[in-house]
Amino acid sequence: MRGSDSDSDVTGGRRATPGRAAARTAGGALACAALLLPLLGAPSAGAADDTGRLQRAFSAAAERYHVPLSVLLGVSYLQSRWDGHAGAPSVSGGYGPMHLTDARTALARAGEHHGDGTEDPRGDDARPALHPAAPAAVPADS
Repeated sequence: MRGSDSDSDVTGGRRATPGRAAARTAGGALACAALLLPLLGAPSAGAADDTGRLQRAFSAAAERYHVPLSVLLGVSYLQSRWDGHAGAPSVSGGYGPMHLTDARTALARAGEHHGDGTEDPRGDDARPALHPAAPAAVPADS
């Protein structure tokens, strides 16, 4: 009987067609996938251990160098956004949360960067470089 409770294929007064059933199934699968997708990016339990280890290291450094922990964390975040790059250097050559650079590499390359005198050592090409004036000639005593 149409519209009765015993008619299981009727939805809202219309019969469910195979196309509608497939669409409903696909929609349900899509909704489940959308709800579960964010869980794929959730950090693992090992990441929580790394976070605790890193927090302890920052606390120890703050105490040792008498720097407020919040200042140390803030500067560190501004320098690196706390992206470790999986142990590789960033595009500007820094490592880790404090964006430390390898001093040996920097010293070895020091001569090639500003050695010819044509580049502004400040890295500021927008303003003319400030060159000290040549010393004035001292008149000879007569």
